[in-house]
Amino acid sequence: MLVFPITVIWFDRANFFAWALLGAVLLRLFLMQSRSLNVVAAAVVAASLLSLHVHNWSGGSEFSLQEAEAGQSAVLRLDPNDVRINGDLLSGEALLRMGGKEERVYFYYTIKTEEEKISWEQQRSGRYFAAEVELEAPEAERNLHQFDFKEYLARKDIHWVATIDALQFQREDRSALAWLGSIRRAIILMLEQLPAGQTTDYIQTMLFNQAHAIAGETLDSYRGIGLLHLFSISGMHIQLLLAQVRFLLLRMRVSHETTNKLLVVFLVGYGVLTGWGIGVFRAICTHFILLIGRIFGRPVEAKDAFALTVLITVLYNPLLIYSASFQLSYLLAALLYFIAPVSAEWKMNGFLKDICLTALMTIASFPVVAYHFFEVSWLGIFMNVIFSFFFSWLLFPLFWTLFLLVLVSPRNPLLGLFCSVSDKLLSALEIFAGTAADLDFAALVTGRPHAFYFALVGAAVAMLLLNIEKKQKDNRVLGFLIAAIGLFAFSPQLSPAGKVVMVDVGQGDAILIITPFHHRAVLIDTGGMIAFEKEAWQVRETSATAGKKLVMAIKAEGVRKLDMVFLTHADQDHVGSLRELAEGLPIASVYFPKGAEGNEEFAAVLLEMQKEKRVGIYPVLGRVDLPISADMVFRILAPLSPGAGGNEDSLIIHAAIGGLDWLFTGDLGEEGEELLLHTYPNLKTDVLKIGHHGSATSSSESFLDQLQPKVALISAGKNNRYGHPEAEVLERLELRNIPVYRTDQQGAVHFLYGSGETEWRIVLEQQKNK
Repeated sequence: MLVFPITVIWFDRANFFAWALLGAVLLRLFLMQSRSLNVVAAAVVAASLLSLHVHNWSGGSEFSLQEAEAGQSAVLRLDPNDVRINGDLLSGEALLRMGGKEERVYFYYTIKTEEEKISWEQQRSGRYFAAEVELEAPEAERNLHQFDFKEYLARKDIHWVATIDALQFQREDRSALAWLGSIRRAIILMLEQLPAGQTTDYIQTMLFNQAHAIAGETLDSYRGIGLLHLFSISGMHIQLLLAQVRFLLLRMRVSHETTNKLLVVFLVGYGVLTGWGIGVFRAICTHFILLIGRIFGRPVEAKDAFALTVLITVLYNPLLIYSASFQLSYLLAALLYFIAPVSAEWKMNGFLKDICLTALMTIASFPVVAYHFFEVSWLGIFMNVIFSFFFSWLLFPLFWTLFLLVLVSPRNPLLGLFCSVSDKLLSALEIFAGTAADLDFAALVTGRPHAFYFALVGAAVAMLLLNIEKKQKDNRVLGFLIAAIGLFAFSPQLSPAGKVVMVDVGQGDAILIITPFHHRAVLIDTGGMIAFEKEAWQVRETSATAGKKLVMAIKAEGVRKLDMVFLTHADQDHVGSLRELAEGLPIASVYFPKGAEGNEEFAAVLLEMQKEKRVGIYPVLGRVDLPISADMVFRILAPLSPGAGGNEDSLIIHAAIGGLDWLFTGDLGEEGEELLLHTYPNLKTDVLKIGHHGSATSSSESFLDQLQPKVALISAGKNNRYGHPEAEVLERLELRNIPVYRTDQQGAVHFLYGSGETEWRIVLEQQKNK
């Protein structure tokens, strides 16, 4: 029980709460006046700190910045178990040897032909390739609190991303590790022969740790209903599997002692075949310790075996505890290990007991889920019980049956029958999950509040669990928990600061405006990916589309509803994420320039939103004032007549925000700029959103001279194919001493205002200062 809270030290070495909790734990141990316990605690802390320092010291790159930027010939070892084929993109982890040095990198390679793709899909063993590589540092998060690819790779001791132009096969990898990897790969390829794609995806994901097999949309639905047992805890099937294998061995008259030894071998072998995922390693290591204790006649309690597993995991890689999968897997497993013995004494039927346990799990995971996903679903209290029943008692046994059948009798006629049953059941569960996740009231958007609120909820949860463990009933603790969660959930509404966020949506526009105390949330444009023609085999599936990224960035700010969405014109890079935005967040009303509805694709999305989401749809023209809040009005300046939804028909918005005048120009070009100046000869602004992402056809000399902006905002994609923003525009701004904030180089840009103070914040600069 000691080890788990102590490992919180790694959550953030500079975090006061982590050190305070460690101090409280050590003080508690000291007051117990047990010399042996204090010695063990001191040894654990010392080993933990030593492991952290060793990991930091040894975690640097072998390659210098100069070596990485030079780009040269290298040798890559590619293991098919560590790569992913997505359309014409091959990516994953590889061992790079260059200039007498080697380390693991993350790579990208564009497959040239359909035949080459088929060859990669059928590859079974590790291979060495000669390649010309370009190394660059991984990308940090470009929007506040979003997925940080750089940190994700750093936890794996990966420091470079390699872009590969061409690969030339050298030789097969004949090592023992490669042989074991080829067995795992052979199993994955064998499973793909099952006559049911949906069932195959689940078997690969849940039994063999192929994390990308299940579609991202399906996983989003499961997360949206708070389903934590199956995909966050993971490894839950191992206990069921061990029980079944033990039962079979004992029925075969194998002794208990021999059975335990065989199960140890089985656990290690299964871990190798699955690639030792976080949840799988936790489950295997815990059961391994329990079995070793039985074999040597020194029984170990389950919670002590779990505590040793935590210590082993964190000593191996302290940075793992930053990941959501580790935090959820180990936190919820800890809850089961420590609360389950107490729950065995509860006098209630099994179903009600399961509801209470899942309610505790939902409450305990509340801070972790809110921190990583910005919303918490109360439906998880019930959904975990329902889905756990189906997976534990129906699907897991069916998955193992299918695996064994395809292993020993791939042509067995029962395969088709079982796959049909499994696919129908999975389809029904997915439809149910998707429908439940679409309910507006299913999830509570929390954003990511100040650390104080996390500490408050954490303390309340700890007090509740201690009361349960001690079998005490204290309504004051329950009241404190409700108050803590309430403050946490509504903390955005307690903030007096308003903000304007130029969201980094790549090559597109999306500007979020939040008034003080979250009275109103307004979005100008939605961003969106421009699709280019590709052959069917080249099309890539995206688990995190532009729309989903935008929704997550908005929810990270604690926004639960968009009161107004303004669409400047009908181009995909400004409206392409509208459908996904409406699916992810309630929208009250949408405004767009009159005439843009002539675009068929845009009109279809608007009609769908109006019918299914009951969104107010309002085409507008210039010379209209739209009130946003008591102290904010959007002046619509243009267009003055209906158009076709093109660049020159862009909706032009002028507003006073935070004591500054702002002008949002969409993709307005020089022709539209001239008309705007002619119509409003006295127009000036403090903050100008540069038109058309910094294209040379916008932001003319005369336009800048009349407006006299003090700050310029440019939304453009990193290394975009159009070369935006163009040097000519940047030169015009520089000659006028106008500071420029641009998403391609700085990530999302935040302007905070309130209480008479304003501040500009840049996401990528905040990353550098971490």
